[in-house]
Amino acid sequence: MKKVIIIGGGIAGLAAAHVLSDFCPEILIIERDELPATSETRPGTPQAYHPHHLTPRGRMILEQLFPGLNHELLENGAASSLGKDIRFYYPFGELILPEPGNDAACSRPFLEWHIRQRVLSNKRIQVLDATTVTDLIIDQEQNKICGISAISGNTAIEINADMVVVATGFHSRLGDWLNRLGYTIPEPELLTTNLGYSTRHYSAPSALTVPWNLLHIENQEQPEVPTCVVSIMEDNILEIILGNIGGMYPPTDAEGFELALALLDNPALNDLLQQVTPLEAPRGYRIKDVTFRHYEKMASWPDGLMAIGDAFCTFDPIHGTGMTIAVMQAEMLQKTLQHTGVLSPSFGKDFMQAAAKIVEPAWWMNAVADTGHPQVKHHYTAAQKGLQFAHVFIEQTLRFAVNFQQPALFGLVWLVRTSFLSPRELINLQMLEMLRKAGLAGPLDQLIQSGEVSDIQYWHHNLCPDIPDFGEELFIPREVLSKQ
Repeated sequence: MKKVIIIGGGIAGLAAAHVLSDFCPEILIIERDELPATSETRPGTPQAYHPHHLTPRGRMILEQLFPGLNHELLENGAASSLGKDIRFYYPFGELILPEPGNDAACSRPFLEWHIRQRVLSNKRIQVLDATTVTDLIIDQEQNKICGISAISGNTAIEINADMVVVATGFHSRLGDWLNRLGYTIPEPELLTTNLGYSTRHYSAPSALTVPWNLLHIENQEQPEVPTCVVSIMEDNILEIILGNIGGMYPPTDAEGFELALALLDNPALNDLLQQVTPLEAPRGYRIKDVTFRHYEKMASWPDGLMAIGDAFCTFDPIHGTGMTIAVMQAEMLQKTLQHTGVLSPSFGKDFMQAAAKIVEPAWWMNAVADTGHPQVKHHYTAAQKGLQFAHVFIEQTLRFAVNFQQPALFGLVWLVRTSFLSPRELINLQMLEMLRKAGLAGPLDQLIQSGEVSDIQYWHHNLCPDIPDFGEELFIPREVLSKQ
């Protein structure tokens, strides 16, 4: 294989380009935006202004793909987590988790810019920016994608390639392109969340000293009250986000935003607001649906084509999953090609099958997290059994961890939520008995009695059959995690 085109120059596209450059001599990234010379938000990623938190697994993989990246980010102004903690506030209590390492905390544009510099220093990789791809070019006889059509400036162009990788993000048009070529797209799995969030950036004095790296303030008992997350970024800048689902959008005007913060009445937040200065007005962002497109189920998939990242499946951004899944797929791509040693045109179909397996547990956890809100609708009935039970199970486990100050148990929940461990590591009979002894299993027993999940007599090896395992190969063994 001589040439690969990657459509999209975000995190997913950059990671794919980096991996594929070891197996193909010519990689061309085509990006719709004119790429900025500095780490600023691109027009094509308006969501980049808002928080993008890499999960620990995402950070681990990025460091493996780009050795020394964390140190480079810290050297160039990213905030350090060294000696800090993460503070979670709920109506039923609070819990402090120490940060175990020295991780860089920064904005999405800052992270993306540093990765881009690494990627474009590779002589095998070129970029064509300010260019909009309009269609895929197909060889009908061979059922193979052989290039793209695009508009660059005011000029219509066509570029041939042996493989096209679609990494076009949240608003990908891959489905439209495939439909126009005559392919039948499976029914997508859809979560209607009507998510809205509002973010404001603040300047902090260089002398600011706070013991935490992130504040998470949540009030599940009042759905109209937005969740608030405060995090420190690069160059002494803080970001505060208010987010909610179900069409209960947080304010985007300065006065309303500050009033919403005051109504949270959180001492750590109130103390911080006395020390920082707003840089600009809040910015809002709204998303109606998130979608798992299930391209892996297509009866016919053309050779010479792959999709990665949000082009395959979009997630509720408030859970911080998207970038991690993109780099997990890039890692899987690398490991597969290192094993086979060959990037063939038919590789794309196998990749889509494997990429879907990476998506499935993260998508399921996304659905579990949002299912508790009465306004969220899951348009894929086959996948709904067990979601409500899992949602309540996780919420009651969090309540137990906070009430009894059990940071290790709280950490277990987040290891499951962030694709380190299988959901069955958390949702099992042993954990249910622990909740019963603490008087917290009442809502779960009601769901079992109502038939939302199988009766306990049908649980096998203490595991509920309605909670998927997704396969051990997707997760990190506990003994390996303990050494991280």
